[in-house]
Amino acid sequence: MEILLPDNIFSRILSSAFDEKDTIKLHFFPSGLLSKKVSETKNAIGLIPVMDLLYHSEFFVSGRLGISFDESISNSYIYFNQQQKLINEIVLAGDVSTNEGILTKILFKENYGIDVQLVFEKTNGGTSGKNRIVVGDRNFFEHKLEAGISFAEEVIELISAPYINFVFASESENALKKFQSKYKDIISLLNPTEVFENTNECLNLSSKNYLLENLQHVVYDFDEQDLEGMKQLLQLPYYHGIINDLIDVKFV
Repeated sequence: MEILLPDNIFSRILSSAFDEKDTIKLHFFPSGLLSKKVSETKNAIGLIPVMDLLYHSEFFVSGRLGISFDESISNSYIYFNQQQKLINEIVLAGDVSTNEGILTKILFKENYGIDVQLVFEKTNGGTSGKNRIVVGDRNFFEHKLEAGISFAEEVIELISAPYINFVFASESENALKKFQSKYKDIISLLNPTEVFENTNECLNLSSKNYLLENLQHVVYDFDEQDLEGMKQLLQLPYYHGIINDLIDVKFV
């Protein structure tokens, strides 16, 4: 079994649920490539950004397992440049996916009443002084989290439900059922704080303490509230005219 994961601290914690003795192969990819890799790899199980489902109606989706945030801890943070009085452009940096690409415009419209233009970070660092959303581990290795606003918290405020960031999906219904059957109970017992304490992540003390205090709000096994949040999220692009039709998710 091939399991494809985003390369971030939350999925690395999740990967501890997979025993080395299991007949599986773990692969880590940038978030933006995961759905493509799932499509190219027979019977693969991928932990994909939830908004990828808008463009992959062929995928079967786990209604039980993934990564959800129910408070301020997040995979993405918003950093405002206090010198910029007008917020008309947001730079997307780091491990950007469809989640940030789609939800950022919706969040700023709904929460701030602003239509923002999105640009991707320049490789030469030319956009470093602008308002930005940083995605993935760079928040914990490079940025001062105390200056950031949690992207997850903004989403939670908008939908009044937890923010499902990643879901397990596959082109094979049978493969996904086998995966859930084998790992549902193991993942449900996962304690992310305990796992993190035993990892060798090279973080500064501030980031390490932040994660130790907040990892309890990372959810890997979904309940009805998580699923309701996901359904609301997937409806938002339709109501904002980004897609033409509501999608029907094939839950397993």
